[in-house]
Parts: sequence; structure tokens; C-alpha cells
Amino acid sequence: MRKLSEIIKIYIIYLIIFFFSSNAFSQNINHSVEDVDLAHEIVSLLEKNHFTKKRYNEIYVKASEIYLERLDPTRSFLLDHEVLDKVQEDTKYDLLDSQISISFNLFKIYQKRYKQRSDLHLALLKEIETLNLNQDIKILLDRSEAPWMKSEEELTTLWTNQFINSVIQLLINGNTNEEVITKLTKQINCQRNDFLQTRNEDVFGLFINSIASSYDPHTSYFSPRRTEDFEIEMSLSLEGIGALLTSDCIYTSISSLVPGGPAEKSKTIQAEDRIVAVGQEKDIELTDVIGWRIDDVVNLIRGPKGTKVKLEIIPASSPDNETEIIEITRGNVKLEDQDAEKRIINVNKNGKSLSLGVIKLPAFYMDFEAYNRGVYDYKSSSKDVKNLIKELKRESVDGLILDLRNNGGGSLLEANALAHLFLGGGTKVQVKSSNGRIDRIGRIRGFQTYDDPLIILVNRASASASEILAGAIQDYKRGLILGTETFGKGTVQRLETVSKGQLKFTESKFYRVSGGSTQSKGIQPNLILPSIIDSEEVGEGLLPQALKYDQISSTRYKNFNRLGSSLPLLKKMSDKRIGNSLLFSHYEKLMLLREERKNQKWLSINLEERKAKKEEYENIILTMENELRKKLGLNTFRTYSDYLDREEDIKQLDLQEEVLNEAANVMADFIYYSFNPAIILTKEAS
Repeated sequence: MRKLSEIIKIYIIYLIIFFFSSNAFSQNINHSVEDVDLAHEIVSLLEKNHFTKKRYNEIYVKASEIYLERLDPTRSFLLDHEVLDKVQEDTKYDLLDSQISISFNLFKIYQKRYKQRSDLHLALLKEIETLNLNQDIKILLDRSEAPWMKSEEELTTLWTNQFINSVIQLLINGNTNEEVITKLTKQINCQRNDFLQTRNEDVFGLFINSIASSYDPHTSYFSPRRTEDFEIEMSLSLEGIGALLTSDCIYTSISSLVPGGPAEKSKTIQAEDRIVAVGQEKDIELTDVIGWRIDDVVNLIRGPKGTKVKLEIIPASSPDNETEIIEITRGNVKLEDQDAEKRIINVNKNGKSLSLGVIKLPAFYMDFEAYNRGVYDYKSSSKDVKNLIKELKRESVDGLILDLRNNGGGSLLEANALAHLFLGGGTKVQVKSSNGRIDRIGRIRGFQTYDDPLIILVNRASASASEILAGAIQDYKRGLILGTETFGKGTVQRLETVSKGQLKFTESKFYRVSGGSTQSKGIQPNLILPSIIDSEEVGEGLLPQALKYDQISSTRYKNFNRLGSSLPLLKKMSDKRIGNSLLFSHYEKLMLLREERKNQKWLSINLEERKAKKEEYENIILTMENELRKKLGLNTFRTYSDYLDREEDIKQLDLQEEVLNEAANVMADFIYYSFNPAIILTKEAS
């Protein structure tokens, strides 16, 4: 049981937060002259350099619509006449100046209404015992295209129904009234506190990125802080202490430590420790960070290699919440989660054991900073994959599967370098710039690192650089592409430094050597394998303002002719295995069930009706799961709660693993029939 002193302490913290929060609501969010100048700078760059060459007066209405969608996506705060005001052109002023002014004014309205809703929900919490939870009322699940409300009275009704829905959701999940009050109080206060820490720069970012997104989905503005985060993501390296943080709106806590990082090596801090203050090595007094935004806390902790940071923490093991001050020397932290990694799968084919190498590549990463400094041994995905291939060759693998599932892309340089490993010299991709110039990217000469049987495994989340590589392998007929249609991102972005931060914009499109773009179309695999990703929910062509598919002339390229005549047979054999797979069949049923629930437009806020619907759905899921487990000879679950409390599914129930195994079977078939072409005719006849 939590000590009374701790409860009092947290209560006081909440009082402090909301004392300042009430003042924060009264703070003016206003754009500055510097914001206006930066907006003009960014718009000018987009007009001159974006692939579409659109002028601002062509896109400002769309930009206004995007701003509204992002500011109030559920249409729960703004009124219809206020929205109409947003898209009106004010001819008295510069169009861009006028729009930024309108956008900030709209945010102020949103800010006021957000406080009103928070106040209403906190008031309703006090009356929870008297709430009518069995009304014959339904709420619209997706309000993104709902009519804007006409009055504040209508907003109040909507907010009340949204609150009742939150209460019902917690009750049907087994919470008592007291637990509902506790959880909703924390949730409302937490969200409110986060919102109250909104700054001018956040609103400006929302405004300017609405303009950027009206050009295409991949054009965006990075604030100075976001620029730093982007560089970290690409290099998989940062200078800091190597701790991942989380926040409960009061405390910033350690969620985990990066293996081998300074924090882990120091042995002075561990997961679930809470940070209450941060200082630099020469600071006498530390800065209190209770209730701070997590990105601000991160900014204080992050710093150059070799420098020291002081942390005042409440250790997770402290029984009385006493604090202690520790000191950690910052260093290079390698974020290895996205590193390429290898494994070997053994497959038996007609009495012969085949050893197949698998390389999982989550992203096309590259340490741009080290590369630009001319560092020879810079971090990159192509170097890592090359080294893994060499290791697999030493282990005498019979074939290689490069797993690009869920790989959203990255560096174009890396896509070219990776393609070179399998193709050697020649064009890998064509790039058309905004001025119409077409460049052919690829090393003219060079040897392959790997020349044996190859499969590229993709899914709907494989995008950009993944599609360049897969498209080149397919066009050259160097290997098989397995999986589902890919994402369809066929554009190239450039980073341009502006007076404050960076602008990422689309300056060109890439095309396969065969002439077709991957834009909005993606790569069509040679063989289709199951996936849990819904192609109607994910894909470039579904994104607003996505550029269209088109074609240019093909270029000359080599035909490796590695596919031979076995493809129809491989498809026939794969389809048969998929049809006989219990797991694939199970997930197909789950997808149909999910589709049915997705199409549900209205949700009842009648407690008894919701309980019945929840029980019905849980029984369906439990029955389906137990039927699968019985067929696989596994233990079944007695209740739905037992199913939810299960440990991580074993490989027998892992769809991703099942797809990989099927890819390995296809590879085994591919190897066998490539060396025994005469058997193909016999198999086809049977």
C-alpha cells in the first residue's frame, strides 16, 4: 500500500502543476516577426525547388484544410463559422502573413475550448454516481469528416457523450467506479498538462508543416530539435548517457538502458528510477524537471561525449522516495535496434538438407556526419550487410533471403550500395529531378559480393529505398521478390538548412531501370505471401497529396535470367502450402473479423449493450484461438483473460515467422528445380 506521505507529495505536485497550468492557459500564444520571416523563407524554397513547382496561392486553401485536420482531427473543439473564417483570403495583407495570423488565432480558440472540456470532464467525474450510462445514444466513431458543430451547446453535448464513453470503456474492462475516477483524473490532468506546455514554436510547426504537406506527404519542416533527432535516427548513434525515457506527466522515468551505454556501464541508474532534477558538471544547483515535457528533459541530459551530467533521482528501490544525486560521463551511444542481423534456417528438400541464410534489415541507415567528414569506417547498412554475407558464405549457405519487411527506407546512397552487392556494375535506379533532368544512379563497374540464389522478402510497409532495391533485383531478374505489394513511395527528398532548423522537401522521383515509377504503385512481388497489414489502410496512394504514378524510358540493363521457367511451378507449390497452413487460415479469419469491426461507424454508449457486444467479440476470438491451438497440439485457454495474460507467442503462432518459413520453402524449391529443370515438366504435368 502506498504511504500517506507519498500520496500527499504527489497531490502537492499536482497542485503546483495546475497552479502554473491555470496561468499557462492565460498565456498568449502569438507568432513573432521571426516566425513570419521563416515562413516566407520556407515557402520561397518550396516554390522554387519542390518537384511540383507549385505557388503558395495554389495550395494555401489545401494547407488551411490540413491545418484544421491536424489541429482538430475529431472536429470536437472548433465551430463551423470559425472554420469558414480560416479559409477566407484576407486581401488587406500578404496572403501568407494573413494565414499565419488566422492559424494562431484559431489555436487560441482551440486552447480555450480544450480547457472548457477538461473542466467539464473533471466536473462530471464528481457526478459519476449519478450519470445515466444506459441511454439509447450512439456516437460517431470516425469524426474526421463529421459536420462541424454550430454552437458551444452542441460541443458540450458532444464532450459529455465522449466522457460517458470513456467511463463505459473502463467499466466494461473491469474497473470499479473508484478506479474509473482515479484513472480518468490522471488521464485528464496528464493530457491537460501536456497541452499546456505547448509553445509558440509548436503552433508554428503545425502551421508550416500544413503548408509543407500540401505539396506532398514527405515534405516537412524540422525544428532545430527535430533536426537533431532525425540525424540520430539515420546514424543509429548519439552522444548522451544511453537511457530511454518515459513520462507519467509528473515524473520522467527511465524505461530502459541501452546495452553498453554510459548509463548501463555506470551501474548508478536503472529502469524505473525517476528523474527529479538535471544539471551539468559545473552546476551547483540542479534544474527541477518535475512536470516538464519529456523532450526538454532529454535536451538537458543529452550532450557531447566526455562531458558529465548530474541527475537527481528517486531510485526505484527507495522505500521512502528519498533522492540521491549521481553523475554520469556522456559517451557515444550506439542504437543497435535497427542494425542488420543474420540467422540460418535449415530446410529439407527431397532428402537433401539446405542451409539458407537470412539477413533482416530494418532500415537503410548511414552515419551521414561521419561520411561527410571522410571517415573510412563510417556506420552503414550496406557495410553491415556485406560483412554478414561474408560470414554466411563462410558457413556455406545455399541461398540468401534478404528480409525487408517493415523497412521504411532511408538513404538512397545505401539503396544503391546494397543493390551493388547483388548486381555488380550497372544502373540501379533512375532519378528525375524537378527540372526534367534524368540521372542514372549506379556504379559503372564492380563485382558482386553475392552471386548465389537470392530472395527479397517485402510487405506493404516496405518503402522507398526498399523498393529501389527490390525493383532493381526484379528488373535484372537476379532473384525472386516475395511477399505483398510494397508501400509505393517513389520520391526523393532533400534536406535544406534554413535560418532556424531544416526543410525536407521532395525534389525528384525515382524510376526503375525498366522505366516505371514505384510511386503510388509499389513493387508487385513474383509470389504473393500472406500479411496482416491491410493494403486498404496502408500505402502511398492512400496518403493525401501523394504524387501520381508515371513512366519514363527504360535504360539498358543486364538480364541475369536467374528465374528460368520454374516460377509457375513455384507459385503452385507455394499456394498449396499456404492453403494447408493452419496459421495462415487463422489470420485470414482474423483479418475478416477486423474488417467487419473497422466498418462499424457508430458506437453505443449504453453500458449493458456494450458489455454484451464485448462479451460476444471476446468469445469469438477465444474460440478461434483455441481451435487453432487444438489443431497444433497446444494448450488452450479457459477464459479470454487467460488469453490476454499469455506470454509472448511461440514461433508456431508467429505469422511473421510462418511467412519467413514459407519464403525458405520457396527458396528450397527454387534451388532444387533450378538444378533439375527437367523435373519441372513432370511436376507441372502432375
